[in-house]
Formats: sequence, C-alpha cells, structure tokens
Amino acid sequence: MTAWYAARIAAERRAPVPDEDRIQELSTARHKAVEDQARAEEASPEEAARIAADYAARLQALKDQ
Repeated sequence: MTAWYAARIAAERRAPVPDEDRIQELSTARHKAVEDQARAEEASPEEAARIAADYAARLQALKDQ
C-alpha cells in the first residue's frame, strides 16, 4: 500500500497542475498505512491477519478504480 500511495503522490506532483488537496489526501493515507504496518508487526497473529486482509482489499479496490 505504501508503494501505491507513494507512486500516486509522485504522479500527482508531476502533473501539469498538481492537486494539492489530492496530494495531502494521499499523504495522509500513506502515513496511516505506515502506522498500521508498524502496528501489525506488534499485533497478535489474528490482528495482523485482519490488518493485512483489510489492506489487501483496499489495494484491490484502488487498482480497480
């Protein structure tokens, strides 16, 4: 997820007219993903699996857009 967000942030910054609101939205989402990844490393196996499944579903939804 963090790589997906980073790629979208970079693409938005390269746009002829970057959308600063979109960049902020993507940056916030990327920061949350980094926090969740750190939390998953400390979580129980069940919680880590839930976090992973949630992000897998989010990534698929983003790719399908």
